[in-house]
Amino acid sequence: MKKIVIGSTRAGLTLKKDLIAHLESKGFQVDDVGMKEDGEFVPYHKAAAAVAGAVSKKKYDKGVIICGTGAGSTIVAAKFKGVYPVHVVNTYMAQQAKAVNDCNVLVFGEWLSPAKHACLMLDAWLAAEFTEGNTDDWKIFLKNCVKEIGEMEKENFK
Repeated sequence: MKKIVIGSTRAGLTLKKDLIAHLESKGFQVDDVGMKEDGEFVPYHKAAAAVAGAVSKKKYDKGVIICGTGAGSTIVAAKFKGVYPVHVVNTYMAQQAKAVNDCNVLVFGEWLSPAKHACLMLDAWLAAEFTEGNTDDWKIFLKNCVKEIGEMEKENFK
């Protein structure tokens, strides 16, 4: 079974509920590590850290974070080694986030993305493959970029 980790703060609860239902309808096991409805408050930075930490430790290949705008959660998730978060606002960005940048954490802002639109973005990201749609020389270029980013991480995350 395909597994994915998801988390949100209060500002993302409604969208998170819709995304979980959407993912489960597509056969995903969804593990929610963020704030729950009627649960104790979880600030955006802790919800983002829970998702990013799980992806960084390779417990999951992919994660989704939802907060109000998506900005703060993206900043937090980028602090984790091996986590490549992208805050998306359209399907092209979502597809390209994976195809070009090998993004493994998608970030949404509930205040910016209606559920139907967010589900389309999520589907575009999940369907994309790293380097798809590129010429062979560009595929090599992109793979080298990701490799160099990994080297930057080794240096910067000491």
